[in-house]
Amino acid sequence: RGRLEQARAKLQRSAQLRRELKELDDQHALHHQLNADLHGHRFPEHLLTQVQRVLARRASSILQLVTDGRYDLRLEAGDYLVADAWAGGELRSARTLSGGESFVASLALALALSDTLAGNAALGALFLDEGFGTLDRATLESVTSVLESLTNEGRMVGVITHVPELSARLPARLVVTKEPSGSTVTWDT
Repeated sequence: RGRLEQARAKLQRSAQLRRELKELDDQHALHHQLNADLHGHRFPEHLLTQVQRVLARRASSILQLVTDGRYDLRLEAGDYLVADAWAGGELRSARTLSGGESFVASLALALALSDTLAGNAALGALFLDEGFGTLDRATLESVTSVLESLTNEGRMVGVITHVPELSARLPARLVVTKEPSGSTVTWDT
């Protein structure tokens, strides 16, 4: 009986040691993978992927708003794709977007990036240079509404444009006029 009790105690101890060995093996595997990732320069790549996912989600919200839900931006395997609701949600490369659609997607990414860079701080100004001439009237209206909402949030949005419909909606304009003798600048408020 004494030997039987000793054998049972050793069996219990053996089971406990196996569990501890499994836990230590799992920890070793994790530490080994972390070491490989950090020394293989995969950690910065991992961080960049995480930031790009956040940007894609934020930009997708803006893109859906501007396109009345037509486009949804996705990041898959490092490539930006769009799901087109008008084509049954079919995924395609963002590179296949038309000029105006590309401008809107780029604007959405720029706004998402500015929000991400700002973090908890308020980013006070955003400057956009052209691209508005490639937009159809409905998209121009949606983009203008998004830009106006930014000014309502207290941001200053500077727009460089030759599109009269857009400049007419801006609350203050710095108008540059080209003349043979040189350019002149005037405020139009």
